[in-house]
Amino acid sequence: MFRKIIFTVLFILVIPVAIFAQAETIEPVSLERALEKASEENKKILVDVYATWCPYCQRMHSDVYTTDEVKGAISDHFIWVQINVESENKVNYHGNEMTEAEFARALDNENVPTTYFLNDEGAIIGVQPGYLDVDVFSNLLRFVGSDAYLNQSFDDYLEQR
Repeated sequence: MFRKIIFTVLFILVIPVAIFAQAETIEPVSLERALEKASEENKKILVDVYATWCPYCQRMHSDVYTTDEVKGAISDHFIWVQINVESENKVNYHGNEMTEAEFARALDNENVPTTYFLNDEGAIIGVQPGYLDVDVFSNLLRFVGSDAYLNQSFDDYLEQR
């Protein structure tokens, strides 16, 4: 009987936490804040370079970034930044102030959408151009975020999952 009561109490306490975790929303932050938080939280930085007129960018934002799989992978491993290739909004990258458009050019960005993976100091560790579906993108986020990329290929990583 005592075990049943403990189980019921734990169940009641755990279910709301699980539901809240699934409903978690992640929001992009400024580049400057991402650089601060990445170092503090020992996370990488995910830079989502997009254009408002780009239909594939819109699909990534509405259909991919909104899924639990992708939100969970970002939350676990990254600080998320969005950079609009046409924006005149200012960003600060290690004390260098520039527009989002100038920062995208500094990344040598040629296509949208493009995802940049930066380490916690802001150095590029990988680039993935183009639209990716939820399964591929969430696996790629976990592959890079977990540092699996350091010792195996993405194909090998997927085979082991």
